[in-house]
Amino acid sequence: MSTSVSSGEFAVSDVPPGTALLVGDAVVFNVDGTFCATQAKCTHRGGDLSQGRLDGSTVKCPLHGAMFDVATGAVLMGPAREPLHTYDIVVEGATGRVVGA
Repeated sequence: MSTSVSSGEFAVSDVPPGTALLVGDAVVFNVDGTFCATQAKCTHRGGDLSQGRLDGSTVKCPLHGAMFDVATGAVLMGPAREPLHTYDIVVEGATGRVVGA
C-alpha cells in the first residue's frame, strides 16, 4: 500500500485516491482526492499505519485492528485509546508537503 519517502515532500501522483504513502514519520492518505496526514505509528502498539487498510477516511491498524479517522486522528475503535497526531498538507502543483511532521 505504500513506499517510503524520506523528506516531507511527495509527488501527488504517488498517492492515488484510497491509498497511503509513508513520508518520513508521517503517513499521507488520499481520501477521495483530499490529502490527510497522521503520525505513522499506531498509538496502541506502534503498528505501521501506512500498511493499514484505508476505507474512506478510516484506517485500520494492521497489528491489532484499532481504527482511526485520518482527517481528525480520532480513535474510532480500540484497542487504541489515544488519538493520532495529524499534520497539515500543502499541495503546490504536482508536489505535496507534510507540514510539522
